[in-house]
This record gives sequence, structure tokens and C-alpha cells, in this order.
Amino acid sequence: MQYISLLQIAPTLAEFFGITLITRASPVERILEFAYSRNPVPPVVVLVVVDSLDSQFYSTCVTELEALHKFVEQDGLLFECETVSSHTTPAIASILTGLLPESHRIITSEDVGKSKINSILEMLADKGTPTAAVMETMGTKPLLGRISYVFAVDDREDIIEYDELIKTHTISVLQKPEVRLVFAHLRAIDRFSHRGWDLRVAAKVTNENMRAIAEAVSERNGMLLICGDHEMHLKNRRQVKAPATVPLIVCCP
Repeated sequence: MQYISLLQIAPTLAEFFGITLITRASPVERILEFAYSRNPVPPVVVLVVVDSLDSQFYSTCVTELEALHKFVEQDGLLFECETVSSHTTPAIASILTGLLPESHRIITSEDVGKSKINSILEMLADKGTPTAAVMETMGTKPLLGRISYVFAVDDREDIIEYDELIKTHTISVLQKPEVRLVFAHLRAIDRFSHRGWDLRVAAKVTNENMRAIAEAVSERNGMLLICGDHEMHLKNRRQVKAPATVPLIVCCP
């Protein structure tokens, strides 16, 4: 397993799509080699952020997250990424820009609309490469008119229903052959951890949603990236001084 930073995802995607991204983070050569070795080279990349999927949870839930582990076993790649924030919005902004929170300054959903820094999704769209985002309604508002396709899902207490809609829209946008990069955000694990509910249930739900998304990616001969955004927030978990890490799975399912 190779250790990298979440900051390296955006520059890797930028290199793959042939655009310039201003960041000190470097592309991950193993991912680029993996992508270029495919025949054909993946025409679409799907990046799914699974909220609160940290390395400890991923490694202990082998049965519940069986599909994710199989993606790695079946010719996939697994990286352990240092996180950049313990909160979702700044972490996702870093994943999509390659910048630290103190540089992009996107801390809340409202900051997204005020920021002059474009994400990889917007940069590609500006260059004429269609992109899509599937996420919570507040997070999508600043993207309207700035990328090709925006699928907004209203927040709700029934987070399983919420993730089901995220999955459905992600699969739907993959039917559009012109789309080259899709970003989606699943939240069941995070909600279950905050509520103190059975995390095995959330893991199983996430597993099945990812299995379905992977099938749609496979139909396009695409490449799938799955990563966490920050460490899980659990009161009874012992905190360590070392930086928290989340998994990054890269596969062509």
C-alpha cells in the first residue's frame, strides 16, 4: 500500500485530462500508469467520496464492504491518504482543487459560491470537457451553470433514501456518453456514526450502492475512484497523534 495525500487526487485527474492545475501537490504516477495501461484508455472517470470512510473502518469492515475490497483484489489499486481536515466541506474542496483548506478557504457550503478558486470539475467544463456532480442541494447551487450536469439531492433524515438517490443519479448521468468526469458524494456512514446507529448497516448500504455504480462504470469501460474525506467521528474511538488517513481505491471494474 502506498501513502499519499488527498491533495494528489485533483492533480492526478488534471494530468489525465491534460489540463493545468495550480497546486504544489504532485500527480500519482501509479494511477496514471494504471489508467494509460487500459485498453481502451478510460473515457470516463467517476470519483465517489464516501463520507467518514477512514482507513480503520475500511480495514475492519471487510465483510460489510466486500465489494470495495474486491475492487482492489481484482486488479485495483489501494492507497492510504493523509487527510487535510476533519470536516466534510473543506476536505472535499481539497480533493477537488489540490489545495489545503487555508489556501482554498472553502469551509462551509456558502464559501463555495464565494470562492474564486475553481474545482477540477469547473476547470474541465471551461475547456469544453463535460463534467457532472451528484451531491446535496446546498453544495450544488454554486455549480449550476458552471459545469455540464448538476444533480441535487435535498438533505433528509432518511439518509439511506438520500444515498439511494445519489446512486440513481450517478448511474443516470453515466448514460450520457459525452460526460468525462463525474463526482458523487455518499453520506450514510457519516450520518450513522453521528447518530450512534449500527455502522454495519451503513457499510452494507454503501457497499451495494458502490456495487451498482461500479457496474455502470464498467459499461462505459471507465475508471472508478473511491475515497473517504476525513476520519470517522466516534466518541469512544481512541485518537492517535499521527495524521488520520482514508483509503483511496482506484479500479476499472
